Amino acid sequence: MRETEHIGMWKSESTGVAHVEEAVKQFLPPCEVKCPVKEDIQRTNVLISLLPEDPNLVRGGVIQIGDYLYEKNPFFNICGYICGLCELECNYKIKGGAIRRRLLKRFLSDFAYTDYLSQKEEFDIVKDKENVAVVGGGPGGLMCAYTLSKKGYRVTIFEASNRLGGALWLIPDYRLPKEILKTTIDNLVRITGIDVKYEARVGEERLTFERLKKDGYKAVFLAKGTPSPRVLTFDGEMVEGQDLSGVIYGQNFLYEVSRGDIEPDYLKERRVIVIGGGNVAFDVARSARRLGGEVTIVCLEAEDKTSRDGIPADDEEIRGAWEEGIRIIYSRGVGEIVGEGGRFEKLSCPRCTSVFDEEGFNPQFDCSDCTDLAGDVLIITVGQIPDRAFLQREGLLDERGRLAVDPFTLQSLTKDWVFIGGDVRKIGFMVDAMHEGAFAAESIERYLRGLDMREGRKKDYEGYDAPIRKTYKPEPDAIWIPPEKRMHFQVFEKGFTLKEAIEEAKRCLHCGPCISCKACVSIGFEKSLYAVEVDKEKCSGCGICTYACNYGSAQLIDLEGKRISTTDMFKCKSCGMCVVACPSNARRMVEDRTEERIEEVYAAL
Repeated sequence: MRETEHIGMWKSESTGVAHVEEAVKQFLPPCEVKCPVKEDIQRTNVLISLLPEDPNLVRGGVIQIGDYLYEKNPFFNICGYICGLCELECNYKIKGGAIRRRLLKRFLSDFAYTDYLSQKEEFDIVKDKENVAVVGGGPGGLMCAYTLSKKGYRVTIFEASNRLGGALWLIPDYRLPKEILKTTIDNLVRITGIDVKYEARVGEERLTFERLKKDGYKAVFLAKGTPSPRVLTFDGEMVEGQDLSGVIYGQNFLYEVSRGDIEPDYLKERRVIVIGGGNVAFDVARSARRLGGEVTIVCLEAEDKTSRDGIPADDEEIRGAWEEGIRIIYSRGVGEIVGEGGRFEKLSCPRCTSVFDEEGFNPQFDCSDCTDLAGDVLIITVGQIPDRAFLQREGLLDERGRLAVDPFTLQSLTKDWVFIGGDVRKIGFMVDAMHEGAFAAESIERYLRGLDMREGRKKDYEGYDAPIRKTYKPEPDAIWIPPEKRMHFQVFEKGFTLKEAIEEAKRCLHCGPCISCKACVSIGFEKSLYAVEVDKEKCSGCGICTYACNYGSAQLIDLEGKRISTTDMFKCKSCGMCVVACPSNARRMVEDRTEERIEEVYAAL
């Protein structure tokens, strides 16, 4: 459901003309508001809940739901293993426990869809539009290429390595099986007909952006990621000792693990210290533990996740590390790396009193409170940074050394045919990069078609509250292999069975408006949605309907000196509870005209 409101003005730098920028307010379930790619979570949860419980009859339904998800999110089966952002905003979270949406998508993948992808036919698309280059084959670049290819553009991905997927390959196998990742990417490229050039390092002498332009590429999307590890600093200065033997960076460590270049007992009986408090640091620590290490994590952040300075890693990562015997030391920095004979020996760790201030990240320390930690291996995992030398050579930085890009359109401010997104612009989750890839694809199409780059693209999403319930069903337990049996790189979390997936999907409260779902219409259960109309002459204004409505749609208003009830079409679920509760028979169900009425609202603005 949508409304429109003015949110500000902007001035074109080329014409000097001021434009009014309008935002489209769209009402969705809060889980969908949280999802960067706006998966139709409510709709597909309903469809999963309606699957037959007979395994012999369910495959077709699973594939149908999967195809529906794939259209908007071709990585949904990968998300089923590693992404649970939507669960953070689930209305059920503080009641019965968030709907396990991630495992529902994993069920679709494991049950039938990943196997089906290998037989999925190529999209029947005529590639009759311009050539577009995508630099970087990570989630952002792949999503941009996928979106443009479906529109008929001839897309070529230039990938510096010999495999697509970018940082997804650094996720340990116990979280994301490599065969799932490889199958998903290979089939995406095949289905869409994307051309890929491997070991093509854009930015080198013979393969620059200008060369791409001369070769006929009318637009370029840069999604090169952050290939370089961030070095460890203290009080604004680089900590010495990072070149000692035994000191490595987390990104390099995970790369070697993903390649199988590290022996299974490489860290056996060795003391490993991991610096960092994010999910990547925990991936490093848990991988090191599986390689036999005695692992300690040292992080600046506090244990209390509710505070501003709380540790950013996901609860599941922290719980998993704790169960696996990893020690976590909170609120400590690294003031000095001490070595002997050219080899790492110990750390000096002052207490961190705060991580952020009004300006942002600015850790403060109490150096009078310092702890020494001895170890054999130090793995530094405090983030990654983009290749600034490359950005400078290609003329993509401004005079202050910042990336010159319009944060809304993702268009470069120095080269209008270049668009920039993903981690190279702003580090985030996989789905954040995917969102930017899809958004950049739309910007590129508008640029190539000569259309307005901003008009109608600003959206303001608003989530619904949970429907009123007397009781809420508890969430199912996450089933993990016991810690003592999971010191390997096989997936340690068990997925849903068919019956468990159906039961979990039924637990969804379906918080969003029905018109954003229409699952019942899609399966032929209803021919259309129904709207509730109020007979103003019959309505006595008693308010019983407002108590019967679980969605806040039935409301009382004053009209021409009389109190009567009305229906908020943006919140109505067409359930009919208010109709049967009305003692005056003033309410009735009629064939839905909601979309027509919304267009009438737009026309009146």
